[in-house]
Amino acid sequence: MDLKKLILNYWKSIAVIVSILYLSFASPSTFKKIPTFENVDRIVHIFMYLGLAAVLIYEYRIHKKYNKISVSFVLICLILPIFLGGIIELMQEYYFPPRSGNLLDWISDIAGVTLGWLGMQFFKHKVK
Repeated sequence: MDLKKLILNYWKSIAVIVSILYLSFASPSTFKKIPTFENVDRIVHIFMYLGLAAVLIYEYRIHKKYNKISVSFVLICLILPIFLGGIIELMQEYYFPPRSGNLLDWISDIAGVTLGWLGMQFFKHKVK
C-alpha cells in the first residue's frame, strides 16, 4: 500500500494518533484551566486509547472488507496502540520533562485498547 492510499484510508486514525501525541507531549501548563480530580489522568488515557482502537478497527474493517481476526488485524489494531502508549510513556520519562512516564498510565492505555476492541466486537455487525 502506497503512502497516499494509506493516508486516505486511515486519515481518522492518523488524526487520533496526532491528537494523542499532542496531548502526551504538550506542556502541563497547557491544561491548567481544565478541572481535575483524582485519577483523571487514568480516565483520559482509557478514553484516548479506547477511541484510537475503535477508529483503527473501524477503518481496518472498512478497507480490508472483512471481519476476521488476522495477524495484521492484531498487529495494527491492538499491538500498535499498546506499543504507542508504552513508547510515549518512556519518551515522557526521558525526553519531555516535566512530564513523567507512569506504568499505571500505560496500563490505562491497555485497558482502553481492550475496551475499544470489546466495544467494536459489540458493534461489528454495523461495520460491513
